[in-house]
Amino acid sequence: MASFVESFWGERNNGFDVLYHNMKHGHLSTKDLADFIRERAAIEEAYSRSMTKLAKSASNYTQLGTFAPVWDVFKISTEKVASCHLELVRKLQELIKEVQKYGDEQIKAHKKTKEEVSGTLEAVQNIQSIIQALQKSKENYNTKCVEQERLKKEGATQREIDKASIKSKKATDTYKLYVEKYAAAKSDFEKKMTETAQKFQDIEEMHLLHMKEIVESLSNTVKEIHLQIGQNIPDVDDEGYSIKPEASQNILFSIAKIL
Repeated sequence: MASFVESFWGERNNGFDVLYHNMKHGHLSTKDLADFIRERAAIEEAYSRSMTKLAKSASNYTQLGTFAPVWDVFKISTEKVASCHLELVRKLQELIKEVQKYGDEQIKAHKKTKEEVSGTLEAVQNIQSIIQALQKSKENYNTKCVEQERLKKEGATQREIDKASIKSKKATDTYKLYVEKYAAAKSDFEKKMTETAQKFQDIEEMHLLHMKEIVESLSNTVKEIHLQIGQNIPDVDDEGYSIKPEASQNILFSIAKIL
């Protein structure tokens, strides 16, 4: 990950605002992930109910003929698949609790961080205010200097020139004052912003690591259940499930002899 300390130093000094809201967005991501898993659990639960219903319906199909035993196979395997999906629901609900717990921890951590970086926010607001005042004082300084020079060139009275000189000196002093204020504010801002940027990066890295662990847990849970589902799907080539025409013919021939 790129260093936050080396970035977010725009001309308007809005980097703090960007990083702060990025931290807040981390909690929104956590909430969205919990909602996504909750929706997945609801879908799995509905599917499990449908599979259970389907398994029960297998008993309603004709039990006559040589194919009849296969319905029992379908019934049992479908019940097991339904059970697997229900187990996935249970594990997803446990994962949702973990995500919600992490979300609660985020809220507390973000509140604490907000208090810790309040000094940086004040430094940002201070330098932004001083920059505006500095720009205005610079413009006023330039205007007063130009006005004084114009009066000299146009041969204005000494009184007018002296009056313009006083205004120019006042503008110069004000401009100088804000240059000094800006230097002090800049130094304070850079020191606090450097510390805060690193703090925000630590929070972001920990957040991404935690989210990665949750996603991996979700992925492994789904994989595990799907493996179990695969193990419960009837294999037509399996000796216990195979339907052999020869065997069916033998059964029919035996019945014919009896009749």
